[in-house]
Amino acid sequence: MNQKKLWTGMICLALSAALLLTGCGGKGGSDKSGNDASGGGSKSDVSSSASSADKSDGPVDYSKYNSYLDLAEEISGEIEPILEVYFSNVSFDPSFTVTGDYAAIKEAVEFYTPNTYLVEKALDYLDEEPAYPEADAALRDLGDSPVKVMEALNHLGSYMRFDEFEEDNLAKAREIHAELWSALQVYDANYEAFLAAFDILASQGEEENLNQLLEEEEMILYHSLCLIQTSEDILGDVWSQIDAANTGEETVLPEIDMTNLSPLFDSLQTSHDSLTEALGNESEREKVEIFTGRVGDSALELYTNKANSLYSYMGALAEALMAGTDYAEALLNASDAISSMIDSYNNIL
Repeated sequence: MNQKKLWTGMICLALSAALLLTGCGGKGGSDKSGNDASGGGSKSDVSSSASSADKSDGPVDYSKYNSYLDLAEEISGEIEPILEVYFSNVSFDPSFTVTGDYAAIKEAVEFYTPNTYLVEKALDYLDEEPAYPEADAALRDLGDSPVKVMEALNHLGSYMRFDEFEEDNLAKAREIHAELWSALQVYDANYEAFLAAFDILASQGEEENLNQLLEEEEMILYHSLCLIQTSEDILGDVWSQIDAANTGEETVLPEIDMTNLSPLFDSLQTSHDSLTEALGNESEREKVEIFTGRVGDSALELYTNKANSLYSYMGALAEALMAGTDYAEALLNASDAISSMIDSYNNIL
């Protein structure tokens, strides 16, 4: 757990990974729990997506990629947020010292489920094809350390769930802290490298996906991805500036430099205008199966609303950033809107 970086950039990884997934994989397959995936997709739902590879080269197996994604999302979306809360209230060192409100940890961890199978599954694919050199090497270094962290967090959750910590005067808390600290030694030295390597892996497919959609004249899908990617780039820039400003103990929201962001917001406007035009074109709508047939009109309306909602929330973020006001809520709303748009995009594939 890198305390300096923990509270910021993890959402960027999840969104970047999700973006690549929308262009990968064949229909069918399984979701994270091993069930058949169909219908509504999520950020991790490659199996509900159909790429140009499906249309020209036959089904592509992205099982290894999916397993790496699932582990990356587990780390960034489940493990790290709990560690953030824990070490906001307990000292980040081998000794057990409560520095805040120990009871505040309960809400973050009491219902935690240790999905150790995600680690095991990713490790099973480690030497399989295709090779992802940087991600493979990072995962090899990470090893099964996330399992040990998950087990420690599970023990912490059980301890907190029924307020045992109040009854034993934190006696067991010291044992759990020692277990967690031991588990973090390998994990903390390697998890960021794995997330960074996977982030690069996800990003490498973005331009290729856009080019394929453009070549196939799938303009609704193409402009949708442009809208999502540009929104993602905007959030990435904002988070980077926030991260750079937070070098001390106290979290601050800095004034955001709009030099790089202004052209991105211009591109966002162009992407939204182009998507709106494509959605209004009957011949383009006919290329998207869900926009035809009995549910076509309602599906189109829902999708259009999602795209407009993302555009609106990104506009609100731009206004907050330029006004120099507290933009925390606008940033979170924009993040949620991107995730929702990705889900909607997966649903129309």
